[in-house]
Order: sequence, then C-alpha cells, then structure tokens
Amino acid sequence: MKLKMGNRRIRRIATAIAAILLSLLAVIYAGVSLVTADRLTRPTNHPLRIDPHVLSRDAQLWSTRTADGITLRGWYLPTEARRHLIVLVHGMWSSWLEMGTLGRDLHRRNFDVLLFDLRGHGQSDPSRLYLGRRERADIQAVMAWAHAEGFPDDRIGWLGYSMGGSTLLMEAARNPQIQVAVVDSPYGDLPRLLEAQLSKHSGLPAWFNPGILLAARWIFGVRTDDLVPIRSARSWGERPLLLIHGESDTIVPVSQARELARNLGTSCMTLTLPGVEHVQAYDSDPAGYVETVGTFFDDHLSP
Repeated sequence: MKLKMGNRRIRRIATAIAAILLSLLAVIYAGVSLVTADRLTRPTNHPLRIDPHVLSRDAQLWSTRTADGITLRGWYLPTEARRHLIVLVHGMWSSWLEMGTLGRDLHRRNFDVLLFDLRGHGQSDPSRLYLGRRERADIQAVMAWAHAEGFPDDRIGWLGYSMGGSTLLMEAARNPQIQVAVVDSPYGDLPRLLEAQLSKHSGLPAWFNPGILLAARWIFGVRTDDLVPIRSARSWGERPLLLIHGESDTIVPVSQARELARNLGTSCMTLTLPGVEHVQAYDSDPAGYVETVGTFFDDHLSP
C-alpha cells in the first residue's frame, strides 16, 4: 500500500515538473519570438553618409508628408526641361543611397529624379517595417507631391528595387495612376519567401517562424500573409512594365519573377540575367542597365 502511494506521489511530482518545464519552454519561445519580431521590424534610420551634390550640383533637399503623418525625406534632382520624373523606390533595410548612382545616371539622361527614403529608413521618420503594406502610403504621398509639381501620371516613371518594386505592384493594383514602371528583383509571394528566408534573417531554427510571425502581427501590427504581388499582378492591365531579375538571386528566387510575369500579362517585358544576384543588375552592367531602363521610359512616357 505504501509503495502504491509512493508511486502515485512520484507520478504527481513528475507531472508537475513536466508542466512547469513546458510552461517555461512556452514562455521562452514566446519571449524569443517577440524579441526577434521587434528586432526584424524596428526602424533602420541612419545619418546621411554622402553629400548628395556629388550626384548632381542641382540636388535639392526634399520632403513630403504622408496621409498617416510620416515625414519622408530625400533629394530631388531637377532638370531645366522638367519633362519626365523618375521616382526611385529602394528595398528593405536600405535607403535611397543604394540607388544614388543609378539616379545620377538617369539624371544625366535628362530625367528629373527623386531619391527618397521610405518610412523607417534613412532620413525619413522612424516607423516599423511593414514590408510593403503601409509603405504604399509613401508611394501615394510622393505621387501627390509630383502632381503638385506639375508632373501628370503619364510623365512619371517608377523604378523599385526588391520590396520597393513589390510595393509599387501592390499599390498599382488599386491605383491606375501608376502608369509606367520598372521593378527589379521584387518578391512575388512574401509568405512563401519567408518560409525560406526568415530563419536566415532571424538566426533561429525554422520552428521559431510561426511565433515570430504571430508576434509581428499581433504585437507590432505587421501582417504578411496577404502580401502576394503575384495575385495583385493580374490587375496591372495594359500599362507598360519592365521586370528585371537576376537568375542567381539567392534572396528572391527567379521563379517568383517568372510567375509574376505570367500574371502581369503581355504588357510586361521580362529581363532575366544569368549570374546576377539580388538587385545587382545595375552594378553588374551600369551602362547597359541605364540604357535599357532609360530607353524603356523614353518609349513609354508621354513626350
């Protein structure tokens, strides 16, 4: 009898210890997920590291305000003709600096060029990284500024890198005012991409991914499950678009670009480049890239 009572007591103690350990593991999992979600979505603002006048002696300090109260900052490179404006939209965890020399080269082709930082990046106001959702308001604010400066929709060209290109595609699905665009290395399906890439950015095993995504959504308001430009691409219609993607892209696989191209339809010109990494098409051949992009804008923007 005493032996049976002892066994029951041992089982109760073991059950209690197991419950405590499971609770402790759950708390650790939730805590690590929360801290990681915060780290991956926090602002990446930084001081300006170059004098923009090295790009153009006419560079003008620029800013505008979004509908939700974020001040965007950057630099405007004007021309005397003020005929065509090219808006450059950078990627995640970057700034206009990654597109600075491209902006300089397009300006030398007599395009007005706007180089600006998305919210939470570079010199713009701090904000969480929303991976293209709230950044769409930045595109809308830039468009309103361009209209106020006298540029009609058919004389504004948009060029987006990576997340910037995906943001343009998602905004264009609901905004026909985006009429001519170039997208370089955009993601086509963010949920699918995160399955492969999130662990690389977090440094954690993949079984932390659900917790990180849950914390990002419910604690920080960063929702990713419906950020799928491949679906919204069907709304692009007949507007001219140039899609550029490196075949050696280790961040966004070229298969997503091909799927995007199929859904964009016949108005999409696709250029896939052998041996080129993520958003490295310009760096691999600056003159060829500027010629291709510049000619595309010359051909499709209104004279």
